[in-house]
Amino acid sequence: MSDLPEGAFQPAGGKLGQLIYENPGEGVEPHLQFFIEVSFQPFELDDEVMNPLLRINQIVVPAKSWKDLENSEYEFPYSPKPGSVDGAVMLFGEQNPADVTKLKFGGCEDGKIAVQFATEVDFEIEADRDDLEQIGMEFDLSLEVQPLRVSTSLEKRCDGDADEIRNAVSEVIDLEAYGSLEKVAGGFAFVVG
Repeated sequence: MSDLPEGAFQPAGGKLGQLIYENPGEGVEPHLQFFIEVSFQPFELDDEVMNPLLRINQIVVPAKSWKDLENSEYEFPYSPKPGSVDGAVMLFGEQNPADVTKLKFGGCEDGKIAVQFATEVDFEIEADRDDLEQIGMEFDLSLEVQPLRVSTSLEKRCDGDADEIRNAVSEVIDLEAYGSLEKVAGGFAFVVG
């Protein structure tokens, strides 16, 4: 049984990130993938202030934009099986595994999308915390949709030319669901439309 202080792991907000990812060296063609970040209210444990962050990576579903997620539900196998998502809570200087096998998205409003999911975080494996063991968490949040980032390899392949990038991704994403393609710190991103 976990030994948590009152108020631990209270969500403070969430983001839906999106990325056009490719890995030519591994034969991975460009595709749209999403990630979710959930921040928590700081809490004190062992006389130290904790600022955990839950991140769920590699969410690959049949969608051409974040708008396609609206009112949809997806199931995933347990990690590390093919098709699973990569979830972890960053805490104690470690990525503590967090299995997520189902995401249920709700409506979109004002640049946000609702999501519900549950996870069980294991603090025994990486952080070696027997006092916390495994902690179940359930979420019902509204995620702020982030701009659609373009992978560095795609940007390099297109020599940083915005028109070339648009052409390269026209079959992967619904360009009408996004705004302009802009140069941002670290690369290019499509504005959320």
